[in-house]
Amino acid sequence: MAKSNLRQKAYRHIHNRISDGTLCVGTVVSELSLADEIGMSRTPIREAIRQLQVEGLVEQIPRFGTVVRRPRRREIVESYQLREALESYAVSITTEYISVSDLALLKKLCERLQAVAAELKASGKSALDAEMMKRFLAADMAFHVVLIRGAGNTRIMKIINDMHVLKRVFGIERQLHSQEIVDEVYQSHRQIMDFVESGSADNARQAMSRHIRMSMKQTLEDYDKKLAEAEGQTSASLTLPDNVLCELGEIESELETEIDA
Repeated sequence: MAKSNLRQKAYRHIHNRISDGTLCVGTVVSELSLADEIGMSRTPIREAIRQLQVEGLVEQIPRFGTVVRRPRRREIVESYQLREALESYAVSITTEYISVSDLALLKKLCERLQAVAAELKASGKSALDAEMMKRFLAADMAFHVVLIRGAGNTRIMKIINDMHVLKRVFGIERQLHSQEIVDEVYQSHRQIMDFVESGSADNARQAMSRHIRMSMKQTLEDYDKKLAEAEGQTSASLTLPDNVLCELGEIESELETEIDA
């Protein structure tokens, strides 16, 4: 396998371990252990860790080693602010250029969110469990990816990709969602989709802005709570990017089957 492919394999493996909580905040990232776990030399592991350090997911602590880093509160705020500016603008463009297939995909993703909300209600649980949380966040992020892609603006997509805007936001460790939050997210997505379908650019932009600000408020509340609480509280985060790519692939396959039928 080429050197660059080994590095990317190591990067994805470590990133997923951080995102799914296997490597939680403060955990030492051992090159030797990861090399044994993945089955490769330490060189691509070291290169992958450097990349993660540049992205702010890990940090070097003198005389201690490399550890998984908790993002600073200000970094979370700035990521959401950047996301609001880019996505609100992108969705206003998407209302003009949305394709039939992308619109069908948005509807399918809304159905996924609604299904998880219904599953939570039927379970009698107070909040999503870890497995439901991953499915919910995967559909949530996929919805936003489709809207950004639908704008067809390569510069916006490059900025979001290069700065890892969505991965930074959706990968934040967070408390599990209550029924109220799950319903609220679904309703926001449904409203945005309806405005996109009707071609209401200004309404879609405003709805997206409200949705992202609501999400930032919830994330910051969870972040502040985690700093004040003892370790060991139940939390969940999304494995990225593989989980989202898998989610999109499954949904698109379903749509192709439905269209062919």
